[in-house]
Amino acid sequence: MEWTEIGLHVPVESADSVSSLIWESLVNVSVTDGETDEKGMKSLTVYTEAEGQRVAEEIRRLLDSLWQEHTWQDYDLTVRQGEGTDWLYAWQEFFHPKKVSARFWAAPVGESVSVREGEEVIRIEPGASFGSGFHETTCMCIRFLEDFVKQGQVVYDVGTGTGILAIAAAKCGASTVRAGDYDEQAVEQARLNIKLNAADACTTLVVSDLLEQMVPRGEKADLIVGNLVTDLILRLLPNLKDYLKEGGLFITSGIIDERVGEVINYAERYGFSVERKAFENGWYALVLRSIYRFSYRRGILFIPRGLSPCCSRIASRYGRCSYRIGWYGDCLYLSYCRYGR
Repeated sequence: MEWTEIGLHVPVESADSVSSLIWESLVNVSVTDGETDEKGMKSLTVYTEAEGQRVAEEIRRLLDSLWQEHTWQDYDLTVRQGEGTDWLYAWQEFFHPKKVSARFWAAPVGESVSVREGEEVIRIEPGASFGSGFHETTCMCIRFLEDFVKQGQVVYDVGTGTGILAIAAAKCGASTVRAGDYDEQAVEQARLNIKLNAADACTTLVVSDLLEQMVPRGEKADLIVGNLVTDLILRLLPNLKDYLKEGGLFITSGIIDERVGEVINYAERYGFSVERKAFENGWYALVLRSIYRFSYRRGILFIPRGLSPCCSRIASRYGRCSYRIGWYGDCLYLSYCRYGR
């Protein structure tokens, strides 16, 4: 297997913007940070399995566009071809244990980690696929999973990559995890990692373009997580409620600073509210909640179970009335008799 190493030397003040732009704009690449020299130039290394010269030219185009907006010192770019297992060696040079959340460490197979009580290690073998789970977007997603996954929930992981988010969801208590990626090689590597972390009993993996082949439409999760890029998030949102329960959560990242407003506006258009957001090194992660839908039929207002404390306030909007509360399936119903204000 051939791979390409693209070396960059950029002004240190531009490094975060450059790294974010490459992650956002290109697929099947990995970006690692290097040292900063005495001239204030920071080294970045991009690895890709795609045709190297084409990727290098695309990076040049992206950086030239970015440089037009700033007065930074010129950058340097070099390309080196590699082959076979050299990739694994090159990757492992940068891959060491890292604390990714209050509870979890991510670490390569074979490296020891000293953990405290209540901490766990997620073991990742990247193999020939890219991604260690150390990128800021992945870390923010893991922290949100830690906060929001509840025991017994159903979780879908879209664009699973190495499988680290599916593993974290299982360890946080999800009883069913379904994960997918469009890349067959990534799915096989994720399968290895999920088994390595004893999460295979509750996790299924498929090759899937977003959610379309992962689960039947209408089969809904309590929570969906997707560490993607902005364009894929925008593509996912219009039909996401077909796969997510009312009041359910969509945790997503891979959103650069310049496009977070676009994602939030799009989410609100399709019936989501922003529950939480996080920002780290030029990247945003969002927790979006599917907004409850009310239905009104023959004098009865049907209210999702989670909003039952609001009944008296809802009734008061109809003036002085008497009302009766009961359950109908997963919805609470409020029937009322209005008799004036």
